[in-house]
Amino acid sequence: MIRDDGNMSALDREALDWLVRLDDQPGDEGVHAAFEAWLESSPAHRTSWDAALDFACTVEAAFPSAIVQDTPPVCDANAPDNVVTLPLPAARQRPAIRRWGLVGGLGLAACLTLAFAPDMALRLRAQEMTGAGEVRSVSLSDGTRITLAPGSAMSFDIGAKTRSAHLLRGRAYFDVAHDPARPFRVMADDTVVTVLGTAFEVDGLSGDSTVAVRRGIVAVDYPGHHPRTVLHRGETVSLEADGKTELGTMRAERVAGWAQGRMFVKDQPVGEVLDALRPWYGGYMVVRGPGLASRRVTGIYDLRNPEAALTALGKAHTIHVRRLTPWLKIVTVE
Repeated sequence: MIRDDGNMSALDREALDWLVRLDDQPGDEGVHAAFEAWLESSPAHRTSWDAALDFACTVEAAFPSAIVQDTPPVCDANAPDNVVTLPLPAARQRPAIRRWGLVGGLGLAACLTLAFAPDMALRLRAQEMTGAGEVRSVSLSDGTRITLAPGSAMSFDIGAKTRSAHLLRGRAYFDVAHDPARPFRVMADDTVVTVLGTAFEVDGLSGDSTVAVRRGIVAVDYPGHHPRTVLHRGETVSLEADGKTELGTMRAERVAGWAQGRMFVKDQPVGEVLDALRPWYGGYMVVRGPGLASRRVTGIYDLRNPEAALTALGKAHTIHVRRLTPWLKIVTVE
């Protein structure tokens, strides 16, 4: 099954993109030819596409009124193990995609709500989770205060000799109670942050793991990868997707600006900015285009109004926003 927006792989995004394109242009031979070339170019593409079709089967079973009635079903209810079946045109086999029209007020947006529901395994592990646009403050028994950003998940353990928190998804701001006998540790993927008493942010939102310090001192470890990095007020370190670390600085008062509903951006790729905006948006946002990495963004955006932030990005840069429904947007960066 295609995963939720926060954890979706690049190929899963491509498969969803093809679902949207084929639905939007069912009679375009060029689109169909490009899709078939993409599908045949890699076994991994077919795997992601099969997941998308599996999603379609689930929607057909749960929301039959959402399916256009003049197209055959994707799933054959009599096939063993709910095998996906596709119609066979006289020429080349082509997936029947034109089934996502808005029927009876229910369409692709409602289907996506089903398909991209939060991962149940993550729910079982997390002690605290936040939804779209939700910022939550959590007070631990040792006096530590944690602020979770939207779309985040965390577990924690406060014991007699140890204190720890595990950021399972998203980002969080930690204001750690001072206790030299029990250093506080935060784990996020391959990053381990150790503190005695300080305030800092851990961001695992965009695939890179970033630590930024508002006050105090923290030690950042990447077990088995890099030597320990010690950060002071206003300093940052990121473990990038390629395994390299990058040190940086920022104004300390801007650390975790999202907790006050602000996003401070300085010369960042527009793709990263859109990724940071996603959890604040109450629907689903498909992002694509050649300019995701090359176009840079600088500015201050109001996260409490993600629609306005997206509009501002679109005016300042070559970004086209197509609203398929109030809950689904296709964002293209030229």
